[in-house]
Amino acid sequence: MWSPADGGRHPVVLFSHGLGGLPSQFAPIAATWVAAGFVVVAPAYPHTNGKTKVNSADVRRQPADAEFVLRSLRGDPSVDLGHVAAIGFSAGGTTTLGLLHPGHWSGLVAAVSIAGRRPSSAFGGKPVPVLFVHGDQDPTVPLAAGRAAYKALPWPKTFVTVPGGHHGDYLNPGNPEYPRISQTIRAFLLRTFTQSGAGGH
Repeated sequence: MWSPADGGRHPVVLFSHGLGGLPSQFAPIAATWVAAGFVVVAPAYPHTNGKTKVNSADVRRQPADAEFVLRSLRGDPSVDLGHVAAIGFSAGGTTTLGLLHPGHWSGLVAAVSIAGRRPSSAFGGKPVPVLFVHGDQDPTVPLAAGRAAYKALPWPKTFVTVPGGHHGDYLNPGNPEYPRISQTIRAFLLRTFTQSGAGGH
């Protein structure tokens, strides 16, 4: 967890890493969300993180893991679980989209899929606005896979293509597209949370 320094109660960003990833690898962009007024909760999934033998088949179970993490935070005065955004990269993007199932977490108000695929589960429940971000030169998860997930989602949505973007290189502060993409995600969060009655700053 990364939290704003003021010690207050804040809306939540639930971040999901990709196959073989670790939450710490995304600390720079997570810091932009903390600076905007969000608590960032970033679990290391038990069968796909960078310190274990990766089992890609477990991705379909990760939305349930993510919801377990949210439930475990009930009673924590620093988090507003009625206002949650799910963000994920690669397999974590697929995990994020998998959270948008019928009967999904009632406090889920926004989602961001970065280089993700369509999940195995169906979309359903209360509509949640979704931002899709995808590099047009991604060799790992092709742009067409991101577009297919976007097309399947029946809710308010935006698709941002990163020209020349590979598999998440634009999430690194040294990449020329990083300022635009990090600001786009931050602006989406602030706009969506403001519309939902919560927000950072």
